Order: sequence, then structure tokens, then C-alpha cells
Amino acid sequence: MFLLLCCWEKFVKKILILTATAGNAHNACAEAVRQRLSAEGAQTEVVDMFQSFSPRYARLVDRGYSFAVERLRPLYDLFYEHYRKNDPSKRYSNSTRRTCLSAVEGLMAKLLEYKPDAVFCTHYGCAIALCYLKLAFPLPCKIYSVCLDYTLSPFWESAIGVDAFFISHESLSEACMERGYRQEQLLPVGIPVRPAPPSAETSRSDLFTVLVLFGGGNWNGIYKLYRMTLHALRGRSARVIVVNGKNKKSFKKTARRKHADEIAVENVGFTQELPRYFSEADVVINKCGGANAAEMLNAAVPMLIYEKIPAQEKRNLAFLKAHGAALSFKNAATLKRALHVLLDRPSERMKLSQSAKNLAKNGLESIVTTLFNNPAADWEQCKSSNIRLNEVKKTCKRALKAAAKQEKLNKKYPFLKEERLEWYL
Repeated sequence: MFLLLCCWEKFVKKILILTATAGNAHNACAEAVRQRLSAEGAQTEVVDMFQSFSPRYARLVDRGYSFAVERLRPLYDLFYEHYRKNDPSKRYSNSTRRTCLSAVEGLMAKLLEYKPDAVFCTHYGCAIALCYLKLAFPLPCKIYSVCLDYTLSPFWESAIGVDAFFISHESLSEACMERGYRQEQLLPVGIPVRPAPPSAETSRSDLFTVLVLFGGGNWNGIYKLYRMTLHALRGRSARVIVVNGKNKKSFKKTARRKHADEIAVENVGFTQELPRYFSEADVVINKCGGANAAEMLNAAVPMLIYEKIPAQEKRNLAFLKAHGAALSFKNAATLKRALHVLLDRPSERMKLSQSAKNLAKNGLESIVTTLFNNPAADWEQCKSSNIRLNEVKKTCKRALKAAAKQEKLNKKYPFLKEERLEWYL
């Protein structure tokens, strides 16, 4: 029995999934990949890197992001655009350095304990911390990361040491290579989202159906959107479904809100049946997080996106509009005009739906296949390296200092670039 157990441990694939709580998308992606890998027989574990190894910075990553996009959005957008212009050659000394270094000791301890064949990162902070470790130590496992937006956000330039980078669309390849990635690292497979469960045919309502959705992120504007929708549909017959998620305050306010008799309202809290609501909707009013946009694209549902959203979501929206897969509005008047066009012209809804179908790409299966077919990692070489956990952070700092010097040389003498890549990878 012992021999059988040893053989099983030797041949089963072990995948460590690193996530970070900054909105819900990173965790939802991690869980979707974990479930599919487990179904294939892989041994998996999901770890929230900052909560597990750097609780102080976990509060900054999660609550700080939530507060910024909800209360200080113009300031957040200003900083976002500022950091997008970062010089990629300063990848080892930018403002994420301290945050990611705070987790490297706990992360290395986890790697040595779990001995994964591959590590999959759903947040750039996790990928950066692993790249820091890779600079300092001979990590035998492959490192994979995924971009959960249709744009390349700041700081991804600090994670060019990953073995592969799953991106949402091939149009991101150029931006990635400008940040220092190589073409062979980039895999444009799409954003991984949980597939809709097979179900019986949905009985669609004869009424024009509008789904008002929160989007799963850090933004409490759903009740405002519901009020705007009621105002826009005044005098028309329609059905409005409001999915409040875990926002109990919004759920109660929605329940108390009076509406015209010709409008049927379905007030929904947290639900696992979102695919059903997508299939029933003639249009979805939503924000534009990358994973949420991917779900709507895969459902081929016409989208109406609110323009008062964080900077990365504005860029997601610009991408969708450029491909004819979404419309947008910035106030009650423009929402009314857009809704009336979609209500009165089914051909416009069909056009948006077809564009969404053409753009839809679920990366879940491709990512799971890549991770599952990843070669086994030999962790014996790390044992022979005699790694001291209490010195991991210092060793990483020394490696970063050396890498930063090399980057300066590469910028001053471009012919050294290929030599640097060999040394780094």
C-alpha cells in the first residue's frame, strides 16, 4: 500500500494556483481552473498569496483597491495611466517591489513544502513574486500567469520571467513585447471563465428583458443603474432582472423601489444561475471587468456598459466597442436612447450578439491542458541548494539589484540584450 501511494504521488500532477483578492475575478478564475484540473485527476491547491504570506499588504491590495475604485475613481484612473507609462527597464525597482518582496519567504516555504510541477498565477503580484524567486534560486517548476483584461495593466513588465503568459486576445501581443516579453511566451487563448452548465432550453419571455448586473467587483452602483433603467423604460412594457449578488443593501433598496405596472421586476440576490439569466436577457447593463466581459461574450448577449468605471475597465470597453460587441452610456439620457434603439430594432441586438460570438474565446480548456501536460518538476536540485528561508528575502534583493544593473546596461548597450535574456531565462 505504501509503495502504491509513493507511485501515485510520483506520477500525479501537482499544480499550485496563486491568487490575490482584489475584486472577485482573480479568485473566480483560480477556482474555475482548480475545478477543471481536479476533474482531470491533478492534485491542486489554491493559495491567496498576500493573505497567506503578507497579511499587512493583503489589506492594501484588497481594501485599498476597493476603496480607490469606489470612492476615488478619478484619482485611481490618474495613477493607473501614470504607471502605464512606466519605463519597462525599471521593472526591478518599480512601486510593486516592496509589496511582492514581502511575500517571497512564505511563498518559498510553500513551494518547498508542496513541490508543485507548475504554478499558475491569476494576479500580476503573484507572478512578480515568483519571478523574483526565479532570479535568485533554481526553481524547477514552470511558472504560468494569466491576464484577466483585454488590456495590459501596469506592472506586468515585472513578470517577464514566467514560462508562459496566457493573454485574452492576440492584439495584446505587441503591448506585451514592448514590455519585454518574447513572442513564444505569449499564448492568446482567452480569459478563463467557468463554462455554463448544460441546461434545458430556456423559455424566453415575450417581454423585452433587461438584465442589470453588478459584475462581481468593487463597485456599488447597481441600485443607481436600476433606477436609471426604470426611468429609461418609463411608458414601455419590459421585464427587468436585477442581480445584486452579495450586496444586501442594494437588494433591500431594490425591493422597496416602486415601479410602473407595465414593468415586471425580478429582484435577485446571490445566484449561481447567471448563465440562465444571460440566456433570458435581450440586453445586459453592466460594468466591464475582463472576466465579466468574457462571460457575457461567451453568452453572446448584447451589452450596454456604464462609462463611469475604473481605467482598466474603460480600456476593456474600448476593446469591445472596437469589435462591435458592446454599446455604452454615460447618463440616464444616453441609456434611454440606447435601450429604445435595442427595444425597437431586433436587428441591432442580433448584430451585437453576432459580434460577441465572433469575439468570444474561453481560455479555460487551453490553460488546463497546458498545465496538465506540463513536465514533472525535479525538486531535488532545490534541496541540494541548501536554501535558508530566513535569507530568501535578502537573496532576492541581491538578485534584483544585479538584474536592475543588467537592465541599465541593456538600455545603454542594446547588443547585450540577447545575452541578458539567456542569463535570465
